[in-house]
Amino acid sequence: MRVPFSWLREYIEGELDPHTIAEALTMAGLEVGAVEDIEGDKVFDIEITPNRADCLSIIGIAREIKAIFGLKLKKPSFKIKRELKESGFTISIVNPELCYRYAGRIVRNLRVAPSPQWLKRRLEAAGIRSINNVVDVTNYVLLEYGHPLHAFDLDLLEGYQIRVGTPRDFGKTALEVVTLDGVRRRINDDDLLIWDGVKPVAVAGIMGGANTEVTDKTVNILIESAYFKPERIRRTSKRLGLSTESSYRFERGTDIEALKEALDRAAFLIEELAGGDVYEVIDVYPVKIPKKKILFDTKRICKFLGINLKDEEIIRILELLEINVDKKEDSIYIASVPSHRNDLEIEEDIAEEVARIYGYDMIPAQIPSVFRYVQENYELAQKRKFLNLIRDYLISLGCSEAVNFSFMSPDELDILGIPENDIRRNYISLLNPLRQEESIMRTMLLPALLKNVEKNTSRGIENLRLFEIGKVFIAQQGFPLPQEILHLGIVSKKEELKSSFKDDPYDFYSLKGLIEGVFRHFKIDNVFYVRSEEKFLHPGQSADILIEGEKIGFIGVLSPEVLSKLDFKTKPFICMVELDLDRLFSFAKTEIKYKPFSTYPAIKRDTALILPVEFEAYKIYEIVKSFNNELIEDIFIFDVYQGEGIPKHNKSIAFRIVYRAYDRTLTTEEVENIHNQLIEKIIAETGATVRA
Repeated sequence: MRVPFSWLREYIEGELDPHTIAEALTMAGLEVGAVEDIEGDKVFDIEITPNRADCLSIIGIAREIKAIFGLKLKKPSFKIKRELKESGFTISIVNPELCYRYAGRIVRNLRVAPSPQWLKRRLEAAGIRSINNVVDVTNYVLLEYGHPLHAFDLDLLEGYQIRVGTPRDFGKTALEVVTLDGVRRRINDDDLLIWDGVKPVAVAGIMGGANTEVTDKTVNILIESAYFKPERIRRTSKRLGLSTESSYRFERGTDIEALKEALDRAAFLIEELAGGDVYEVIDVYPVKIPKKKILFDTKRICKFLGINLKDEEIIRILELLEINVDKKEDSIYIASVPSHRNDLEIEEDIAEEVARIYGYDMIPAQIPSVFRYVQENYELAQKRKFLNLIRDYLISLGCSEAVNFSFMSPDELDILGIPENDIRRNYISLLNPLRQEESIMRTMLLPALLKNVEKNTSRGIENLRLFEIGKVFIAQQGFPLPQEILHLGIVSKKEELKSSFKDDPYDFYSLKGLIEGVFRHFKIDNVFYVRSEEKFLHPGQSADILIEGEKIGFIGVLSPEVLSKLDFKTKPFICMVELDLDRLFSFAKTEIKYKPFSTYPAIKRDTALILPVEFEAYKIYEIVKSFNNELIEDIFIFDVYQGEGIPKHNKSIAFRIVYRAYDRTLTTEEVENIHNQLIEKIIAETGATVRA
């Protein structure tokens, strides 16, 4: 906000130095960013914090200076010469929930003309262009009192009335209004408007309509001074992309009790500069805002600030700020908050006001007398270490980390074919999304990673591997907050080109090996891969990942059907993984116990079984594990075959069992006996036959 010093000093009694004032305001929380010299006058450029709407005026800044230096405030002295009685004109507030008070004055037989030089200079120094004497007065009072006003051409108001409400209040749907800047703007049915007897004539609190603009031909006007609900003004202003001096103040909260004084001041100045007959005030005030009272303890305030002040000094500071104080008992007082201080709510606000005016630089700096040791959260520290190790491991293998917003679109779940009863459909919808493509909290990481792949592909990146560690959000029925689950997502992509290397680093098995490296690093056993039912994965190249029978994620190749729906000019090969890291962390072994390895040789036995083609190979692992023989050291499947020599609808699964003892060399007879029993158990439970 730009404040001319010559204008400011008119409201303060006493000698003022502009540089001293600038420094004092900055120390009190109103940062003076610059002091400019314009035509022999100093102009302050003051940064006003959003909560201090009372300082968006010359009088508001003067009120602060009065409190800081203990001076007297001189408010403008004026008196309207003669007020005529108005009969017939009506003002009605149809929606009192959005408009708490609306006052107006009619001025007849005035003369619209250019403003005098003193008025032009002040407006231009404050950054406002001069238009004519009537409009300039409303802008002058806006800067002086901080309360926006608006002047209507009275003869252009139909029905000799003003109504305040939304289109919905008048049974209308969305409509269009041409504002004073000549732009046709679409209005929603819940936006607050000012209406005459027939049509809307202004977007309330933001800008007037072109259909009632004050021009050189205007001779009769209605001056508006109102209080609108701040939240509604801000919402409409943001939606329209229209921010004005009026909306800037209304959306922060103006002084509802000062609006009549601002109206009277404008009527007085118009009478002085444009002549005319001033009519009495029409004031409709259906919603009273109760005065706030704050209970505070002077002892607690002193402890909070770290200084010892007498009660009299605290009360003196508050009274300088026009906050009346009544004593309740001992050190307990009640502060009556003035109507212009909407930011004061609690005892800590009172403490802040005392500190500001007393002077932050007067409060001694001191080290706290006690430091309390905070015990480290072991589980949190381990989890942080766990995540950092995963991140470093993936980066060391050539992956690049992606960081995406925690939003997605419901359409992305449709593209991936996520069933309606799937838990990933339990999403949280945003009340005010930035755009439709980001209207819900994400329940998966992969949609965003696929977008990353699309963007990189469009920029000529043929092969890449990305990962992201982030939270997904699942709505919980009966709970106000969603479940936040930490996930790891990995996507690798290559074009349909033959690799020049024997081991292609972008295929399904290389990605599987990558995540198995994660499992091995954290000593996670009993990991199994079963055929996945995920619709967006290739049915022949995908698997769900199970640990101790619990699904913690999936791995697979993106299905051709989904790939065709994405924005790829070619048909790349995309592999993907998504894991629940919270569950994975619960399986990780944080304590490692070592035991001596056997120095005796191992004996290996290979067996191939013929099983139905739909048989899940991991079940062989489960059967071997349930056999529970201490001589079995390891098992792994090394071949799955379908084709010549194998019956139709069957496949051959070949696996190797490694036997070893810790205290002796095993004999062939001993191993054969155990191995035969194991194979018999597998055949009995699966119905397999041994492949010859």
